[in-house]
Amino acid sequence: MREHGGRIFDLPHPEGVLDFSSNINPYGPPPHALRAAARALKRVSVYPDPDQRALKGAFSRWTGLPQEMLVFGNGASELIGATLAGLRPRQVALPVPTFGEYGAWAERLGIPVLPVPLEESRNFAPSLDALRSALGPRDLLVLCQPNNPTGRAWTREEVTSLLEACAAGGARMLLDECFLHLTWPAAFSPASLPWPAPLTVLRAFTKDFSAPGLRLGALAAPPETARAVREHLQPWPVNTPGEAFAAACAARPEPFLTRSRQLLAAERRTLTRGLEALGFRVLPGAANFLLCRAPLPGGTLAERLRPRDILVRRCGSFGLEDRWIRLGVKDRASNRRLLLALEKVVYADPE
Repeated sequence: MREHGGRIFDLPHPEGVLDFSSNINPYGPPPHALRAAARALKRVSVYPDPDQRALKGAFSRWTGLPQEMLVFGNGASELIGATLAGLRPRQVALPVPTFGEYGAWAERLGIPVLPVPLEESRNFAPSLDALRSALGPRDLLVLCQPNNPTGRAWTREEVTSLLEACAAGGARMLLDECFLHLTWPAAFSPASLPWPAPLTVLRAFTKDFSAPGLRLGALAAPPETARAVREHLQPWPVNTPGEAFAAACAARPEPFLTRSRQLLAAERRTLTRGLEALGFRVLPGAANFLLCRAPLPGGTLAERLRPRDILVRRCGSFGLEDRWIRLGVKDRASNRRLLLALEKVVYADPE
């Protein structure tokens, strides 16, 4: 299994763990959505709606997208796999470092992966020329907006230019927007009508609405692509409480999302200043997480924090040197607890 954050059950007392290794909105879940999920538990004696009609209706009204463009699955990762299986691209072009599940699913399906390195010397900013030159007919370019783990948001000009290159060369783009609603300033999304023909967009209720335990991902694409993706999902890809939760979120996403973005932006600035004061190099970004180069090896840092019930995300699985770590931005009290712990462990005497 690929390395991911959120492994609180590896520790003796998971209920008390402060998990900076995952990038979940710390200000949720929304109470009205939890109530909807609780009411839906009364219906678990019957099968879920295989077409998720309630959720499709709410999501369509929220986004303005037709229901025939929408697909929902058991988390965004499942939808990544179904997209690759449905599209069967010649190869998958990946700016790296990036989220590991894109390459992992391609490998499982026997689809070649073409990594396009993002240079550390440029704070992992992309080379559009390198990405455009990597694309050929029937290829799939996968972008994470903003990129994980770097936190850098793709600009309107970059996304538009690469979409045009895909259209001109017979390629497609999968744009992963699972962190989009938690960025500040707001990151660009082309996910509106008229829809760009090469585009498939991925989103997740996991990150936006603090519900990783419900496993709920959303995909929007041209109808023929949406049908191809749906054919590679199980008959009932969304459970009944999960659909009720997501439908409630889609029906009333505000003011929850805007308030969350504002709080996260303020906390990101405060956490960045505190980390820099401790000798961390923090990359500029717009996401609800920070990529940092620590003043000591990431393995040492992680092991010193574990007895304090704090988890951080080491970035070796992203192909980065061990001093790079990723930290999810949390609420004020949690961020303070992390900084106090780091102050002690960064300058601890070697054992």
